[in-house]
Amino acid sequence: MSDADAKQINPDDIDGLTKAARLRLGEGRAEIVAPALDGMLQLMDLLDDVDVGETPPTNSFNATWRDLP
Repeated sequence: MSDADAKQINPDDIDGLTKAARLRLGEGRAEIVAPALDGMLQLMDLLDDVDVGETPPTNSFNATWRDLP
């Protein structure tokens, strides 16, 4: 996403997201969460700029837990 396409998250966006997820957010918390979420989304946008070259995508992952010695 380019900077021109980026939209800053505002408290109204947070209200819509929490309603869609059926979560409750305390009164006034959207104003606190909005800048934090906006910062996280900006960091994720930076991942688009990472050159992974010829790295193939991961197609398998074994998430079994085991005890280590």
